[in-house]
Amino acid sequence: MGIGVTQDQGQLSGKVVVVIGGARGIGRGIAERCAAEGARLVIADRDPERDAVALALGHPAAALPLDARVAEDHEQVAAETMARFGRIDVLVYCAGIFPRATLLETDESLWRSVLDTNLTGAFFACRAIVPHIAARGGGAIITIGSLHARRGSANMLAYAVSKGGLVTLTRNLAGALAPQGIRVNCVNPGWVLSEGEMAVQHVGPDQAERFSEEMAHTIPLGRLQTAQDIAHAVVFLASDQAAQVTAQIIDVDGGLGCRF
Repeated sequence: MGIGVTQDQGQLSGKVVVVIGGARGIGRGIAERCAAEGARLVIADRDPERDAVALALGHPAAALPLDARVAEDHEQVAAETMARFGRIDVLVYCAGIFPRATLLETDESLWRSVLDTNLTGAFFACRAIVPHIAARGGGAIITIGSLHARRGSANMLAYAVSKGGLVTLTRNLAGALAPQGIRVNCVNPGWVLSEGEMAVQHVGPDQAERFSEEMAHTIPLGRLQTAQDIAHAVVFLASDQAAQVTAQIIDVDGGLGCRF
């Protein structure tokens, strides 16, 4: 569902934001919110839905193909963004997969796929885009992590490890890039019933509302999170309002972490 051309507060007016993994779920919510706040968008994703999302925004937006596991794709996205918009101010890394598998169920292929997408892809993205943000005199990087980074669960081993690594990457880059005026922060979503999560939970579109109501009791604040909840935090961190915020891991989880 697109947002049209309406801009609410314009917190990101004039900024060029690259959202990697912006075609669906949390990433799409972030892209829509950034556009509503006046950003010029690049939606980079291997999912062809990226084109429809960019079109639906009704806003200066480009849709570029990208496989998060391929370094050259990130370099190409950076180059095409510069060619189209002439600058990059914000990188949001939201690409991620979360297959369920215990230690003994995790083979080498699954392990590499999860780590390559969730963690190595973030490294590739930062390496490709940081020089362009630095050339602007600074900007922001926001990674999308997970509460599983702190402990994980038995059937999410590879995912938890990848998100733990993402937290370390965030903190390391925050210190390393601060002299260049680049702030690096991580947002940990709670339980968001995205398309991917619905597939894992075997919840059809007609069952989503009921499932959310049934699961609400597991969240201290009484409901599952939405992509928009995460997007609001991302917009803040990308904006000038967060000019002195870096190296932070922010949970947007309705208090789920209290029970995690």
